[in-house]
Amino acid sequence: MEEYWIRLPDRPPVKLDRNKPLLTVGRDPGNDLVLEDPSLSRAHARFSLRDGRPCLEDLGSRNGTLVNGVRVDGVLPIRAGDEILLGRVRADLEGRPAAPDDLDPSVSFLMDVDRLRSSASGIEAAGPAKRWQEALGIVHALSLDMLGEATAEAMLSDLVERLFGFLRPGRAAVLLRDATGAMTQVAARSRSRSGDFKVQLSRTTIEATVERREALLINDPRLDARLAQAQSLMASGVTSIMTVPLEHGGEVVGIIYMDAGPTREPFTEEDLQLLAVLGHMAAAKIRTLRLQEELVVKRAMEKEFEVARRIQERLLPDRFPDMADYELFGVNQACRNVSGDLYGFWPGPGGTTWLAIADVSGKGIGPGLLMATFQALMQAWCEGAAEPAPLARKISQALSRRTTRNRFITAFLALIDPAAGTIAYTNAGHNPIPVLRAGGGTEFLASQGFPLAMFPGSDYGQGTVRLDPGDLLFMYTDGITEAADPEGTEFELDLACRTLRALGPLPLPELFRGLDAAVLAHTRGAPSTDDRTIVMVRRR
Repeated sequence: MEEYWIRLPDRPPVKLDRNKPLLTVGRDPGNDLVLEDPSLSRAHARFSLRDGRPCLEDLGSRNGTLVNGVRVDGVLPIRAGDEILLGRVRADLEGRPAAPDDLDPSVSFLMDVDRLRSSASGIEAAGPAKRWQEALGIVHALSLDMLGEATAEAMLSDLVERLFGFLRPGRAAVLLRDATGAMTQVAARSRSRSGDFKVQLSRTTIEATVERREALLINDPRLDARLAQAQSLMASGVTSIMTVPLEHGGEVVGIIYMDAGPTREPFTEEDLQLLAVLGHMAAAKIRTLRLQEELVVKRAMEKEFEVARRIQERLLPDRFPDMADYELFGVNQACRNVSGDLYGFWPGPGGTTWLAIADVSGKGIGPGLLMATFQALMQAWCEGAAEPAPLARKISQALSRRTTRNRFITAFLALIDPAAGTIAYTNAGHNPIPVLRAGGGTEFLASQGFPLAMFPGSDYGQGTVRLDPGDLLFMYTDGITEAADPEGTEFELDLACRTLRALGPLPLPELFRGLDAAVLAHTRGAPSTDDRTIVMVRRR
């Protein structure tokens, strides 16, 4: 029976066998194989082993799953060498012969693996061979620590104890870099009655060990200019010093330090080499533990962001107001989990209807919370507000008391009066809003004041526009007009207006889909860097 392996870009291959017969792929952290590629759905596809044969199933993904150019529908058996595409991500299936059940009869050496791994394997050794055997035992013990659940501090403390017995230094210590780059001692051992000591390394020693990733062997501190603390070392009887970086993958996470006095022979290059190898192994474990911790934090944050996004989605309209002479439509597309854009519809006085589109400066949770406050203020005050300018001033003052100086909201507030056939509006520092006339002309409703919360107490201007049958009011945030292709050319307002005119008098949802397709074609797969929100009003 063959063993099967799934290989994805920039990832080690993952085995598909009877111990792990199902492997899901997607952007959601709950998948077995998590990839952040935007062409993948949250739950994109599933590899499985059925009757010993590998199969692939699409899980209703947005961009589909293809095998040899054919879209997967249902469960499809696959073979090594098939061309597999998950969205735009290539996956490879590899088949390897399983290990034979019987050993080759030509094998001439057999030993119980526990005895082989142990330094006390029954093989008598003396001199250099015995020393090599003891060093191998330390490497083996550290390997087990790396595979186990030990913390970095526990692993390093155990390593210091083992090295202390093998290399017989006077003092040994391990220092780790914290988030600020400073060195913190996490394990130490001394032969003196007082084992509590702190290693003080000179700036030159740290630069050599950490920045240049150099291992140092110094057998006469008096003659080495790198040791700023040479006098105190000599006074304490230190005659030999070793420092090696805890380094893996080019990243230094700490330092191992050892020193000895005249009762021990000077450290050798072989001692330094062993220390460097062990430091490299320990650093690999420390990096893995830190990556795991970062992953746990990242997944917790992703869950919190997802909850925030679901809450925010409930602030957006779940349906559009039913107005006899008008078509209304709105949509919000967040570039991150939490959007800094908002749109909404609220009842006004005397049968009028308020609508607004807004964009908070910045991205993430902070802007999302400020936008929720804006929505709450609109909900509370719209029904009693008859004009947009006083409402904008009132909201600006309220928001300024709930945010920092560098946070503000650009907004376009409008009040539709269906009886009069007019729309009163205020543009609070927002983009120019076009009115596309059915006869072919275009008017732009420019800014009439500062963004909300920027200068609380400032007055706002307002205007009135009339929509004749077929006229379209197109409200948007700059995520639309600043959407850029890989060369940096933006999808400007003029192009948006020409696109809408070319699409003709389609129903507003179809008009949006046509505009959205034009934006995607313009950007040619470049990732979105800002939220995209659209509100459209058309007179029937």
